Amino acid sequence: MMRFLLTNDDGIAAPGLWAAARTLAQLGSVLIVAPARNHSGFGPAHPPASSVAFAPYPVEDSLADRVRAYALEATPAACAHMGLAGAFGGRPIDLVVSGVNAGLNVGHDVLYSGTVGAALTAHLLGWPAVAVSLDWWEQGEAHWETTAWAIHRAIAMWQRAADRTPVVLNVNVPNIPLAQVGGARITTLGTHSFLGRYRFVPDEETPHVIRALRREPLGRGQPPMSSPWEDGVAVAHGFISITPLRPFPDVLCVAPWAEAPEQAAVYSKTKSG
Repeated sequence: MMRFLLTNDDGIAAPGLWAAARTLAQLGSVLIVAPARNHSGFGPAHPPASSVAFAPYPVEDSLADRVRAYALEATPAACAHMGLAGAFGGRPIDLVVSGVNAGLNVGHDVLYSGTVGAALTAHLLGWPAVAVSLDWWEQGEAHWETTAWAIHRAIAMWQRAADRTPVVLNVNVPNIPLAQVGGARITTLGTHSFLGRYRFVPDEETPHVIRALRREPLGRGQPPMSSPWEDGVAVAHGFISITPLRPFPDVLCVAPWAEAPEQAAVYSKTKSG
């Protein structure tokens, strides 16, 4: 029986977390260590703290024999860290799952996502991790049966690749009935970023306040398919996107020009001048 650590960034009461818990409970035991409130956009932030408040969280009767849950006044990354460090006892964890997030985490947005940030933290600590997000913005019907299938596919992929270099699997799911899903595809990170969706203006009525105004996206309809397939494009075409991320050391490698002789010479002249 597998042992899962489950967390998220939408908060422990979010329906996506419990959809994931019900799916994982079919495969093993689940330890939920999640933020007590929403921490979307916190990325892998891990604020220093000498103590963290927590409380047991009620679990529905159908899950009580396989699921334990705790709500923490902490970020998603801190929840993952404390859960893996044994703060809540139990046997060692096999796999960390973060989600299911309300809204996609694709392209450059993975750098800011608390959902992905918790998975990256687990990876940095040496554990395999899966981050799962659904293209649902808490309006209309959420197709949790589709996320359940996606989670099963991601876990099967992780099991087949367990002897390879560890990665984080970033899973993004279209919010459509499972019967309409075209399948799962291995994808690359696209160039999407939420940063261009906002502009900032002074508030005309309140001094010393800046208002963030959300722009509408420039494009409408399905974007053209790319080769290799990009994550957001795959979801837009009705496929489940699974992007293997290897965050370290790739993200933190030294740029090649940093040791180039000509750069060193420029730096020396600047210092002496």
